Amino acid sequence: MKAYDLGFGDSADKLAETPGGEPLTLDAPVRAGWIGSEGPAIDPATWPRGPVTGLPMMHALTLRLPADFQRRGPGFPAIAFFQGEGQFADATNPVQADPDSDDPVARDLVATRLHAQLQLLHDEIGGVFALIWLTEAEFAGGPVAPPADVRPPGSPVASDEGRNAWDDMHPTVGVWLAERTADPNIGIPPVEYEPNTRYQDPLTEDSGWNPWAEPLFGRSHLGGTAFPVQALPEGLTPYYLEIEEVAGMNFGGGNAQLDLESGVFDWSCG
Repeated sequence: MKAYDLGFGDSADKLAETPGGEPLTLDAPVRAGWIGSEGPAIDPATWPRGPVTGLPMMHALTLRLPADFQRRGPGFPAIAFFQGEGQFADATNPVQADPDSDDPVARDLVATRLHAQLQLLHDEIGGVFALIWLTEAEFAGGPVAPPADVRPPGSPVASDEGRNAWDDMHPTVGVWLAERTADPNIGIPPVEYEPNTRYQDPLTEDSGWNPWAEPLFGRSHLGGTAFPVQALPEGLTPYYLEIEEVAGMNFGGGNAQLDLESGVFDWSCG
């Protein structure tokens, strides 16, 4: 199998590690998706919602996957990743769908339903994320605006310290993929380093970078060496996405790992 680096920008000759971040040079990059508030061409009724707030989640990334990473088969060649409500959403008082409610969000929820390929992801502090496996039509039909904000003008923004599509708007920027070659851990499940394992530690004994690892640090990527800001989550396979903060995402200055085979998800702050 292979591993791939992600670059962000409107053209292949002007890419960055993150929008507005360090310039990035990739060998033969191919346009493979986008980041920003606009999402894939899913039925608007299935745009993922916060299970407590009822607010539509903020779209972060839509990506066409290389064949090796299409772990649901060729019928689902792409993914969309969303960040939703945060740790301070009041789980004791969730917004319920109600056509007669005075709350426009509760009324709006009546017409919503779960996407058939939705996977809700929960972090350790109570935040909610979503992964949707996309058909070719759902990918090719985007980018598409999120559901329209139904709240009255001047309504306060959400206070759960998460992200949602109505309060967090970000421009659409292209995502580019290029094969990663100078990485000894391609095809090997990432694990916390131990002697005599196949997975090579990117750090030296004195906690400096090995020469092959330093150029890879700070990049979003599919497969290869993981660079978690804190502990490496258990259960990762070679088929994972490591993503830095893009499109308004909040990982506390860190990054996240999302496994497309095992479903493992975690992030850590810087």
